[in-house]
Amino acid sequence: MIFDELLSDADFGTIVTYEQLDELLKRRFDTNRAPIYRARGELGDRRKRWLEAVPRVGYRVIEANEHVRVATQHKRKARRQMTTMVKVSQVTDISRLTPSELAEFDTQSKVNWLLYSALVHHERRISRIEELLRDKGGEL
Repeated sequence: MIFDELLSDADFGTIVTYEQLDELLKRRFDTNRAPIYRARGELGDRRKRWLEAVPRVGYRVIEANEHVRVATQHKRKARRQMTTMVKVSQVTDISRLTPSELAEFDTQSKVNWLLYSALVHHERRISRIEELLRDKGGEL
């Protein structure tokens, strides 16, 4: 509904306000933001555009040259979340877990460490490649 009514022809720089969303949804938008996330995905898939929150205003269709900044912000958040995931596993008092909980914890910890290791490995690899390209005067 949000895509069809507010975003199907929205151009870069268009702002969709919270008031517009409240009116369209016939409720307070901030009680459930799922529709805007669905609409943002549809906007990306159909029109190669993305929405960014504008505090206390609504959402803005960002310019194509802003996509890298927004993706980088999400990458940083994801990295912090992955680091927190590992930290929670490290500080878990496993002596307080039942045998079935311990088995689940062990399985999940293995998966978590694998994900974290892959993330760290790929970040280091990409950093080395970027450094080589900079040293050789290549563009990123």
